[in-house]
Amino acid sequence: MKVLHITNSYPTIQNPDYGVFTKDQIDNLSQYGIENKLLFVNSKENGIIEYFRAIKKIRSIYKNYDLIHCFHGLTLIVAFFTTINKPILISFLNEIKYENFKSNIYFNKLYVLLYNFILKSKLVFAIFKDKIPEKQQNTNRSFYLPNGVNLQNFYLLEKEDACNYLNLDCKKRYILFVSSKNKMRTQKRYDIFMSTINILKKKYNEYNFEELIMSGVPRKDSIYYYNASCIHLLVSNYEGSPNSVKEAMSCNIPVVSTDVGNVKKMLNGAVNCYISPQDSFILAGYVIKALEHKPQDLRGVLIKNKLTVKDKTLELIRIYKKILN
Repeated sequence: MKVLHITNSYPTIQNPDYGVFTKDQIDNLSQYGIENKLLFVNSKENGIIEYFRAIKKIRSIYKNYDLIHCFHGLTLIVAFFTTINKPILISFLNEIKYENFKSNIYFNKLYVLLYNFILKSKLVFAIFKDKIPEKQQNTNRSFYLPNGVNLQNFYLLEKEDACNYLNLDCKKRYILFVSSKNKMRTQKRYDIFMSTINILKKKYNEYNFEELIMSGVPRKDSIYYYNASCIHLLVSNYEGSPNSVKEAMSCNIPVVSTDVGNVKKMLNGAVNCYISPQDSFILAGYVIKALEHKPQDLRGVLIKNKLTVKDKTLELIRIYKKILN
C-alpha cells in the first residue's frame, strides 16, 4: 500500500516539537509495510505561499499513490481541489470549528462551511481524535482514532535523575503544564493553571509545589519533564486527544484534567486521575486528592484501553484498507 501524507505540522530545526505526533504516526506505519511519502507544507516558517507551492507538487505525484492522508484542514482543502478520483483521509486534531482562524469568527465560519462541503464527498474520509460529530456519524466515512503512545519512549525514571537532568530542585513537587507551541496558547489556559498553582502554594505550602512548563523543548527531553513532575495538570478549553495525558500516564504520573476531548475515555480505570471543572479551587483539590491516593500502574491502564502506538497503528491500517475496499 502506498500512502501520500500531506501535513503542515512537522518537526523542524527551529521548531523541534512541532508536529512530532504526525511524524511518529508516519514512521510507525513504515514498520508494517506501508510505503509512505511525506509532503510537508511548511507554512509556519515560510508563510501561506507554501500552500500554493504544494499544489504543483501534489499534481505531479498523487496518481502514484493509493491514498492521500492529510493532517489538518488546510491541507485537505488543497488536496481536494488539486486531485481527481483519489480517496482522501483527513485527520482532524480538534473539533472542526476549532481547526483554524480563531481570530476571525466570520472567516472561520466560512472555513467550517467549506469543510462540511468537502466532507460530503464520497471520496473524503475523516478521523476524529475525540468523538465523531453527529453530522458525520451515519456516513460510514468517519472514524474515531486517537494517537497511541510509544511505551518504549516514555517510561518511569527516578525523579532525582530527571530533576538533575533539567537542573531542578529535587525537594520541590513540580506540577507540569504542557503546551507544544508556546505556553500562552489561548486554548491551553495558562492563566487558570497559574491560578491553581497559586492556590496550592498558599493553601498547601507544606507540599512545596512549583510549576514546570514544557513548551518548545526537544523531543528527547520530554521524558525528563514528566518524570520530574508529581502531577500533569491540563486545564484547556478544548482538546482532541491530548498526547501529554498518555505520555504522563506512560511515566506513571497522575493526571488532573478538565473534561476535554477524549480525556475521560483515556482515564477510564485510572483511579488516581481526575476530571475536574475548569475552576482553580476545584482543580487544586483534585491535585491533592491525586497525590494522596495510592500510586497506580497507569501504563497498565493505557494497555488495557488500547492506547499504545501499536494498537493505534494497526487500527489506522485497518482504516486504510476499509477505504480502499
